[in-house]
Amino acid sequence: MAGSLSSYEYEKVSCQSKYENTIHRWADKMRLTRFPLLRVFIGELAGTMILIIFGDSVVAQSVFASNVSAFSVSFGWGLAVIFGIFTSGTMGYGLLNPAVALAFAFNGKVPWIAVPVATIAELIGAFLGGLIVYCNYQVNIQLLDPGLTTKTLGIFCTGPSNAGNLPGFYDQIIGTALLGVMVLAIGDKYNFNIPGHVIPIYIGFLVGGLVGALGVNAGAALNPARDFGPRLAALTVGYKDAFTSYDSYCWVPIVGPYIGAILGVLLYELIIGVHVRGLKEEEERQKKLKDYDDY
Repeated sequence: MAGSLSSYEYEKVSCQSKYENTIHRWADKMRLTRFPLLRVFIGELAGTMILIIFGDSVVAQSVFASNVSAFSVSFGWGLAVIFGIFTSGTMGYGLLNPAVALAFAFNGKVPWIAVPVATIAELIGAFLGGLIVYCNYQVNIQLLDPGLTTKTLGIFCTGPSNAGNLPGFYDQIIGTALLGVMVLAIGDKYNFNIPGHVIPIYIGFLVGGLVGALGVNAGAALNPARDFGPRLAALTVGYKDAFTSYDSYCWVPIVGPYIGAILGVLLYELIIGVHVRGLKEEEERQKKLKDYDDY
């Protein structure tokens, strides 16, 4: 090698090789293959933080700019979900939602031990995402709402329309039940067997559709972490009424999604899941019988 390269080139290649070896050694020490729960924690935290940064920033645009349409907000949240799942999915489960994590544990798609880990990570990620959004839009927020009131609180968390808290509660149950049903339908290999690398895109369109269809009554949180984390961030930066505004509405986007997600999983399994699995099993049985007869 030294004969075919100049001394400068040889030294350059040698230094590069040493650098790459050093990087690989450090990477081997940092890899989390032996710590699956820590991997889930980091993945869910990062993915949920990305979700909130993109999603709440879209809401901020609608608050500060009058020409932002409802479609833009829905589409922005859909993209936020896609980017969040792509960030989180290879590390863990790509859930980004404590209610979905709990519901998936009921039907065995997520181990129970991962539920509290994912939930804590998602809450922290959502909190950090909310802080980043506030830091980015702090000047505009202070100009529009120096008292940090409900005028701009909606950037970070959801609130009810004139319908009140109880209709908002029903709305959250219905919306998250639809989310649970459709996420399972998209991801069920016995259904359409959609390739894993495009599933986040379908789920993003799903969430965008739900935000567009169900956003009026209660803001379409559909996710306890999406609301609680940024709401806590808002309280931290000075929104004194973050948890008491709108007759203490804050419980609605926490309790409603948990009930809705569990209902959605149960509905899917009873109405679709057990039947499509049965059809596939019957098809495989018939194929084996046919192969045996041909033999």
